[in-house]
Amino acid sequence: MKSKLKMSSAFQSRSKETAAFIRCMIILFVLSIFGCQSKKNQQEYTCSMHPEVIKTEPGHCPVCGMELILKSKTADDTKVSADLNYLLKPTNELVISSIRTIAPTAKSTTTKIQASGTITYDTRNVISISARYSGRIEKLYLRYNFQPVKKGQKILEIYSAELVAAQRELLYVLQSDKDNSTLVEGAKEKLRLLGLYETQITELIKSGRESTSFALYSPVDGYLMALDVAENNSTTNSVSQKAMSGGMEESPRKTNKQESSKTNSELQVREGMYVTAGQIIFSVVNTSMIWAEFDVAQSQTSLIHTGDEIILLSGVASDSLHAKVNFIQPFFKDNEPFMKVRVVLPNADHRFSIGQFVEGVFSKSSSPSLWLPKESVLDLGLKKIVFIKRKSVFRPKEIITGQKSGEWIELVEGLTASDSISYNAQTMMDSENFIQVKN
Repeated sequence: MKSKLKMSSAFQSRSKETAAFIRCMIILFVLSIFGCQSKKNQQEYTCSMHPEVIKTEPGHCPVCGMELILKSKTADDTKVSADLNYLLKPTNELVISSIRTIAPTAKSTTTKIQASGTITYDTRNVISISARYSGRIEKLYLRYNFQPVKKGQKILEIYSAELVAAQRELLYVLQSDKDNSTLVEGAKEKLRLLGLYETQITELIKSGRESTSFALYSPVDGYLMALDVAENNSTTNSVSQKAMSGGMEESPRKTNKQESSKTNSELQVREGMYVTAGQIIFSVVNTSMIWAEFDVAQSQTSLIHTGDEIILLSGVASDSLHAKVNFIQPFFKDNEPFMKVRVVLPNADHRFSIGQFVEGVFSKSSSPSLWLPKESVLDLGLKKIVFIKRKSVFRPKEIITGQKSGEWIELVEGLTASDSISYNAQTMMDSENFIQVKN
């Protein structure tokens, strides 16, 4: 019984010792935690000139005597995850913003091209009037360029010694041997070859007196052009032909401007001037059919073809005319490539005047494709840029564009219908208007 009591007391004493040990360990653990925390939160002071000096209380530097400053603790480094990688990229490669976006629109549209043009002569209706015999101009009935003339109207009279001699030869044959049909017919044929009409020969035989001057008549209705103006028109045609063959010739419009004073001045042909057989003196242009020629940028010529319809506007909203493209030719104007689009117009009612400015609208329906607003495309000269949105980040991307229609631009390559881009690309530009696009 006594032994059991001794064992029980020994066990109780050991249990008390174990509990006391556990309590001590807990107290030490708690004290260590608070001690570390207090040490961690303990402020340190250092010298701005001697950072190796560190004190736990404010004071002065033992080296230089400067007042110690509170040492700032280094914060934990921010871990950059994959979602934040874009923050480390240059500002000219992306933009972080919340602005209006738009997706490429798939549609079929009608492209309208507006072009300015002028009314000019149809060169096929320009008739040259040449002297059929040599002589001196005795009388000139028309005085100014572009003076209206009717078919059969007398333009001038020429004195020709050769014609006078040929007339006298015919009259002599008729007086001396009028029954010799061979001689008579030969004398008449000589006059015909010199340029006399059959009516003039008949009048000569009837009157029995030779004429000292012979008239030159207009073969068509139209307007009279002097030789210098006709030569200028032929120069224009030759330049057009060189342009058609790929020759890089400058447009002759500057020459036309320089010659405008001559064009509206008096004729260079004067009474008393001598002309030779075959020499072109005048040209008569008929304006019943005229040309309207439009200068179209080379980038838009792929949309215009021969036979396409064009609407001509002459300044009045209700005054319009539908016509069709007759001819397209390349040419160079002010050292830039253009295309000249020609339209043939009827002008029997003199609705249009030569030199008149007109506006033309070409309409062309396109096949279904993707289109972008003009504001969404940034033109950098050699490149076209849009800002595509990826996870709230806008990145510049190069695209290839096609034709333009009003406020829309056709997208050829670079985006899909599911892409989202900035509606206004100009708002994405930085202050220096500088954007780099990686290939």
